[in-house]
Amino acid sequence: MSSVFLNVVMLPTELTSQWVPASVILALVSASVALTVSVFLWRSTRKPVFSLWVGGWGCYSVHLLAVLILGVALWKATQIVCLAAGGMSTLFLLASGWEVAKQRYGKWVLWVGTIASVVLSAVAVVSWPRWFWLMMVQSVLLAVAAAYAGLVYWRQRDRSTRLLAIGLMTWGGVLLLVPVAGMWPVTKLIAYIAVAIPPLVAAMGMVVMEEAQVLERRYREALDTVTMAVFLVDIETLQVLDANRPAQQLVKHNLAELQGMEMGTLCPELRDAGATVQDHRTTFDAVFKPYHEISFKRKNGDVALCEGDTHVIRWRNRPALQVNVREMDKGKSVGQLVRRADKLSSLGQLVAGVAHELNNPLAVVLGCAQIMAKQEHADEKTRATVEKILQESGRAAKIVRDLLSFARPGQPQMSRVDINQLVTRVVANRETDCRAQSVQCDVHLAPDLPATKADPLQIEQVLNNLITNAIHAMAGHGKEHTLTVTTTSTGSEIRITVSDTGQGISQEIIGKIFDPFFTTKGPGKGTGLGLSISNTIMQEHRGKIWAQSERGQGATFHVELPIVECDEEPAAAVTPPAPPVVAPTTRRSVLLVDDEPGIRDVLAEVLTADGYDADIATGGEEAWKKINAKFYDVIISDLNMPGMDGEMLYRHVLGLKPKQAQRMVFLTGDTVGQKWHAFLDRTKNPCLTKPFNIREIEELVSRMVKEDAAASSPQH
Repeated sequence: MSSVFLNVVMLPTELTSQWVPASVILALVSASVALTVSVFLWRSTRKPVFSLWVGGWGCYSVHLLAVLILGVALWKATQIVCLAAGGMSTLFLLASGWEVAKQRYGKWVLWVGTIASVVLSAVAVVSWPRWFWLMMVQSVLLAVAAAYAGLVYWRQRDRSTRLLAIGLMTWGGVLLLVPVAGMWPVTKLIAYIAVAIPPLVAAMGMVVMEEAQVLERRYREALDTVTMAVFLVDIETLQVLDANRPAQQLVKHNLAELQGMEMGTLCPELRDAGATVQDHRTTFDAVFKPYHEISFKRKNGDVALCEGDTHVIRWRNRPALQVNVREMDKGKSVGQLVRRADKLSSLGQLVAGVAHELNNPLAVVLGCAQIMAKQEHADEKTRATVEKILQESGRAAKIVRDLLSFARPGQPQMSRVDINQLVTRVVANRETDCRAQSVQCDVHLAPDLPATKADPLQIEQVLNNLITNAIHAMAGHGKEHTLTVTTTSTGSEIRITVSDTGQGISQEIIGKIFDPFFTTKGPGKGTGLGLSISNTIMQEHRGKIWAQSERGQGATFHVELPIVECDEEPAAAVTPPAPPVVAPTTRRSVLLVDDEPGIRDVLAEVLTADGYDADIATGGEEAWKKINAKFYDVIISDLNMPGMDGEMLYRHVLGLKPKQAQRMVFLTGDTVGQKWHAFLDRTKNPCLTKPFNIREIEELVSRMVKEDAAASSPQH
């Protein structure tokens, strides 16, 4: 290896005498390019930092020109110029670093430094003839200045300055080798070729940096023209990176005060945003959602009620959150809420009417299918067809119920709830669905989980929605299917977590999954109401529901309920077995009142087969005439009928035959109508929802007949 090095070093002198000046000229051309770029940028922008770069690259070019002349003749004047130009270049590089780092310095520093460089260079050349060591000192100073400037640009946390920083720091490292490399012609040749490369990189870096700043200025100008407040937030630290003028006016802070401020200081709801980037995005999506009021704290302590939204953007080549905020005018806010309430009320009336019209034919279809399913002589093919009818009709009935729940959300009926027991019951009921889709279900319940107050039916609805979505998400997904349900306590809340190993949710849509009618399922597979209804239920419980997911990594849904102290002990959960339906020993009479002939016919067929005398009435007026003429053991009446409806019929019967009024059973297709809820709460009479299960009808009629038989004989 040493012999090869000596052979390279001892190349013919004729070659090196031609190549070395060429390499110096190459370095001079490179420095001239950087000088030209600096002049152009300074003339275009008039920024002080580019004027310093003009001085730095200009002096360095003079230094290289002097080196080129010294290769021909060692004139002392040329040596003085060489040293002075290098020293002045060092001074301008340091000043450019101070300018970028915003360190104060006076212009007198440049003047004094320039004079000192010339004087010291002259003294050094005259009094100390060892040229090698003079060049060594100058190269070290110039290398340190270049490295310092590069480090300043690197620490700007702006990727547009990285290329310039790399060029400067590389240039500084190569400059340290130039004096030593000058001991041999070949190494000197290589050194000056290497010196020519970093200035070109730095020149490109200056152009890239300025272009990025131009784009940023245009972005800021566009941002300041927006009327809403816009905050740019670091997605990792949640610190404010930038804010437009409306944002500064909203919170009464100037830009210097806002930059670096944590977003949780301005918006208290964001203080507990979690530790990971995914937690941050989930929290922002939960806080900045439609129709959600957000409190922003001003500098003077006042609170501004706002609403807004958030998006992920690229800011200076890194991800950031753009938070758009609008201050809510109280008058306008109330007006918007009133208009929205009117729209929902109109939608509720429309859906209620549609549901009534849909539930009646659904009740007939389900009733007929259930009658066919009871027939023992039916063959396997017929039974399979009936099962399909029952399954699809049940799915249609669920869609109608979801529409009604969305249009007219009911108030939760709070009672003491053991969440662990509720989760266990829901998961047990869904085991068949899980096995059918080859889904393994893991349940992890927190020990000593406190009880709380909630509506158990609504919380079951939320869990069923989440489990259904998880099963669907894993269907057709190639890897192992695992559904995990856990319960934990965070101190003041109970958290239920439902995780799956499905295809996950992309970040583009995760913020929309709780919007009404939003669904990623194919046509006919979902209404987009399950998560929206679940979100409404959790809001009514003063809780939260949110999702965490990455595409291809499965999804995790969190449900949080506040822990509410419960005074009463939970009632024993004992469900007696349903009594068998036995035909009455004596013929009992039942009156069926409904304006839908299909429902009347189905009920009449079922009850007649059970041994009852079934009379029918097409409306309230006809039923009232029959009741006046005859006593009925049970009256089954629809609530929503033209003319005399179920409520009016009840009032007529109550006024004439109070005991007969207690024997009335009501049917309704509107499960959430406030009118019927209030009526049924007052009367306490049984009510069945269309579409109903004929088994429910049989059990209810049988129970009422037995209770009547145990009482005294009726008075006509």
